[in-house]
Amino acid sequence: MLIKFVDMKIKMTLLLILFTTASLFAVDSLFEFFKANSDGKNITIEWKSTDESTVSRYELERTNTGNNYVYLATQMAKGSYFSYKYVDEDAFMKDGNTGTQSRNIYFYRIKIVKKDNSISYSNSVTVTHNISGIRRTWGMIKEMFR
Repeated sequence: MLIKFVDMKIKMTLLLILFTTASLFAVDSLFEFFKANSDGKNITIEWKSTDESTVSRYELERTNTGNNYVYLATQMAKGSYFSYKYVDEDAFMKDGNTGTQSRNIYFYRIKIVKKDNSISYSNSVTVTHNISGIRRTWGMIKEMFR
């Protein structure tokens, strides 16, 4: 009896590992590419889908701490092999967590909402956003009057 229980537990563990690994590869295979670039003024995030037959929408998220992502925008799925682009104009003004920028390294990820309302996340991409002191000061002055 004990042997059957241990054997069943091993099978269940292996099945769980197989399912988890397969789902990780499935998320990564949803994108041909996912990248973020800074031009010193804005950060441009771009991705291209592969198969969107099960995808309802994408929700772009950002953080500058590596965790506690905040929502930026929603892009509805438009079809397989479609390219998406979002320009983040506010990265240097707020990090969404503390209200002020503390680092110039940003992490972006995509929350993938499927048609059955299940959710998965892309790997995160990292970008260094170097802006001039003048632009940073002007952005902070504008933020005071918002």
